Amino acid sequence: MNAAGSTVPEASQAAADRTPSRGGGRVLSGRGGGNDGLRHAREVDVERLVENAIAAIRVAGERPLDAVFGPFAEINSLVRAVTYHEGWLLEQGMARRAAENPSLLIMPAETALPIVPAALEMLERNDWKSLRGIRLRSEVQYRTTYVPDLFIVNPEAHWALIVDMKRSLASYQERHLKALRTRMMAAALIAADWLHVEGRVGGVTEVEVAIVDGSSERRDRENGIFALDEIGELIEVEDAGAAMLQLRAKYACRVQEEIHAACLRAVVREPEEADVEDEEGVGETRSEDGADSVDPAAEADPASSDAEEAGEVAHETRGGSPMRAAAGLEAMELIPQLSSTVRFARGRLH
Repeated sequence: MNAAGSTVPEASQAAADRTPSRGGGRVLSGRGGGNDGLRHAREVDVERLVENAIAAIRVAGERPLDAVFGPFAEINSLVRAVTYHEGWLLEQGMARRAAENPSLLIMPAETALPIVPAALEMLERNDWKSLRGIRLRSEVQYRTTYVPDLFIVNPEAHWALIVDMKRSLASYQERHLKALRTRMMAAALIAADWLHVEGRVGGVTEVEVAIVDGSSERRDRENGIFALDEIGELIEVEDAGAAMLQLRAKYACRVQEEIHAACLRAVVREPEEADVEDEEGVGETRSEDGADSVDPAAEADPASSDAEEAGEVAHETRGGSPMRAAAGLEAMELIPQLSSTVRFARGRLH
């Protein structure tokens, strides 16, 4: 027992020093999608996962029109839902590939690992490599927890892996990434004891952390960051990385189809709404006795009359702003150009 209250078995520490980290040169097993049966099962599973995600995205898009986005509200909702469900899809995909390795156990979802003060103190004073093999007690007072996206254990090989899946790290600030990794490492220091006490899985001597970048734009194994195509090395399934790339490609294709269809619906809906406004008063005036009469200016110069009337409609229906009136004129000029697009869109939808 050291001063920090942790147990450091010498044999375990030596083994940890000799054993490469997850993805750091470990020899992979022959498990994977090499046979036709497993390959077909993967294809069916990928199709099911993607379609489930698309169904959830469609539900998110079925919302009332937004006052700001107007006919484009559905597109806005779809884009927001796509980013959320991509992370969920990648988590599920990695869990499915890990399940192909019979040596692995996947701990229940929403497993909350304690972050104990002693772990944070040790991380402040020590490098992560020097802490491998150290096991802190999990049954102590703590205020916060960390919930990994995946918590994978290999009881036979005595290792565990804490995974946090990100759809992309491109816009992730470095300080946020550092804070995330610190929480993960703090959880890893108590994970072996937690598995023994709460998970009923004993004998784990090595716990690693992995932040997976779903966009594969970043890889930094020294700091525990892995690209999507490196997942196979993490879970010891030879072609899991390629399978994950195929999953994401399939999802991307279906997402673009859904957004394309939503754009067509918005293009059809927007001119129809504009037509209704145009029919409500362009080229007509009301006489004093209430009878409808044709504006003489409209008869004298139809082209100039249309522009002036369009400006008046824009001014009246949009609050009288000159800028909006100008926008109304531009819209009127664009409508003839959109006619062929509208006819094409209606043909695709009907």
